[in-house]
Amino acid sequence: MRIAMLHPSLTWRGGAERQLLILARELQQAGHHIEIFTCAINNNCFPQLTKELTINLIQPPLIQTTPPTKRTLTTRLTGRFRGYTTDLPSMTYLGKNIPPNFDLINNHNSPTQWAAFFAKKKLKAPIVWTCNEPPFWYSDPKQKKGLGNINRPLYNGFDKLTINYIDTIISNSQADSHRIKNAYNRTSKVIYPGITTDLLYTASGTKIRSKYELENNFILLQVSNIAQDKHQSDSITTLHYLSQKHPNIKLILVGHGPKDNLIALSKRLNVDKQILFLQNCSDEELAEIYAACDVFLFPAEITWGLAVIEAMAASKPVVVSLKAGVSEIIQNGTTGFLFDAPNAKNMTKVVEQLIANPELCRQIGSNAYQYTKGKLSWKQYSKHTETVFEKTLTHNKKI
Repeated sequence: MRIAMLHPSLTWRGGAERQLLILARELQQAGHHIEIFTCAINNNCFPQLTKELTINLIQPPLIQTTPPTKRTLTTRLTGRFRGYTTDLPSMTYLGKNIPPNFDLINNHNSPTQWAAFFAKKKLKAPIVWTCNEPPFWYSDPKQKKGLGNINRPLYNGFDKLTINYIDTIISNSQADSHRIKNAYNRTSKVIYPGITTDLLYTASGTKIRSKYELENNFILLQVSNIAQDKHQSDSITTLHYLSQKHPNIKLILVGHGPKDNLIALSKRLNVDKQILFLQNCSDEELAEIYAACDVFLFPAEITWGLAVIEAMAASKPVVVSLKAGVSEIIQNGTTGFLFDAPNAKNMTKVVEQLIANPELCRQIGSNAYQYTKGKLSWKQYSKHTETVFEKTLTHNKKI
């Protein structure tokens, strides 16, 4: 197959970006012709993977396709209108500039469904949308109030129109599938993403502990790009609760995004000296960070959470929100721990158990590694995805 894969931008190290690039590599190794099309790219986004692939930069003129790193009044206001001012123009340009002779279009993060719509009209090829989750407009009620109402025609009109042209939708989890159903009344095929275990399992963590003077500390870790639905604030509050009894406890937050509000919160809670912010880590550095931690926290309310299974592959006990899609693969008390709101208080209770019982920490981490090694792999993920592509092509030819 000749497959055109679409992604809005490749400018940071996110789980969705890793998923796209590894899928492209696996399909390429299986003998398919893969080309990725995106509006922005830089060396922060998994350079070890991007150098193995054909990536086409289709950058629309006079349009800023990457979001600003700092939130100001101007960026908050323009963010409300981003769908019209940035997303729709850039996706229109992207979709109309994909060359012909592709058998299938595989678009990933929203709003590439808009680019796929324009590409399909030109290429006459079927679309498979790997939908990590529908656009924020459908899940965030605040977007439908005040200035957010300006987006209503875009999503209730044009966005839903484009979905009618998508042949198949792939979701990462049942949680993702439910969101897709609620947004579009469309079913989707659930395929759990994979994990590469070797590097994560063999890292020691000693370099990180030494570099940042973390020896003799109990280390909490959250890995996720900074955003409201990732709830880094809950991890900081958990640190605050725990530090009242355990002075030698620290938190590492790894992720790209504006952190001013998190820094302000940590100062108000008097834990700012106990938090380490990191970003743009290589795979090797990230493996060392996982290895250095004692417990992995994930209060995010998202439809998957690749970082959770990375931590599990590093033999770490994970403490995961029931509102994260990845919670579906975790057996509570055996391969990890699950919690519901209130997040910080319930995370604190679990971490207290683990601090008091190092053997429980070790056993849960061991169980987690065995699960990821036996049940999750990128090769398996790509094979299932390839099967969906083939069925979509076969069905399209019959029409």
